[in-house]
Amino acid sequence: MTIPFSVRFYLYFPLLIPSIPCSIFLLYHFLTNRTLRRALNNHVIIIILFLGLLYELTDVIWLMHYYRVRTTLFQTSAFCLLWVFIDVGIFVTITNLVAWASIQRHILIFHDTWVTTKRGRLVFHYIPSFICFLYPIMFYAYVFFIFNCDQPLNYNIIRCGYSFCATYDPIIGKLDGIVNNILPTFIVVIFSFLLFVRILLQKRRLRQRIHWRNYRKMAVQILSISGIYLLFYFPSMIIFTLFTCNVSLSDDIFDYYGSNIFFIPHIIMMIPFATIFSLPELRKKLHVAVYPWKRPAVHNHVRH
Repeated sequence: MTIPFSVRFYLYFPLLIPSIPCSIFLLYHFLTNRTLRRALNNHVIIIILFLGLLYELTDVIWLMHYYRVRTTLFQTSAFCLLWVFIDVGIFVTITNLVAWASIQRHILIFHDTWVTTKRGRLVFHYIPSFICFLYPIMFYAYVFFIFNCDQPLNYNIIRCGYSFCATYDPIIGKLDGIVNNILPTFIVVIFSFLLFVRILLQKRRLRQRIHWRNYRKMAVQILSISGIYLLFYFPSMIIFTLFTCNVSLSDDIFDYYGSNIFFIPHIIMMIPFATIFSLPELRKKLHVAVYPWKRPAVHNHVRH
């Protein structure tokens, strides 16, 4: 069933309004608080929040404008290319970073000695994070700005009706489908599930509450974000995987795939909430910022 544009607009609006200030609030505290800024597990999250904020301020707002007036905000080919680049490039970059974060949590929790040295941090933290950030941007910059495909633009269609150029080349199309979409999504789900199982087994075996408290925030942080992907994106990737494997699918299944793709902006907009859910100290500060009249009263003690 096709969701009317007016309904789509109001499905985005109530989530976008709190998501933007929540992202700014988190980035401010991550960057100004030395302890949070230096924690290795927060580095990838900071990049994800920054990219998500950029995605919300551009792609989501442009999309909502289209839903409201039924036409593209700026009717130029350059804007259309930029729009589709941001839409696909940023989302895939965030998904790759979430996939790496789900792997990295196993290292930080169960093999923390690997990152105690500068060389270890370079190999097991900085280089993988840099690759996951840079590779999708370079790939889609090539696809949208260098790879030549003559595609007519229609400013009355979402993102100017600009179909994905990678589908014109079988090798690039397969690479994009498998490496950029299917693989990172399955990594998110599989490694997050394994992390959850390993934590339960480790906690039960060692029975060390203090040890668990040290890593609980780290685990909850990525499991909360992974839960969003599992709920809104993983089902559609299963269908896309079957399609890539040339499995014949019914039209109803393809309709379900399309309806799930519609929720991609919701994934980005919900990540700040999942992040702050895992940080109770920041959650309290946000609560005070939103409800200043509920600030705990400070009692002055008079010396006798």
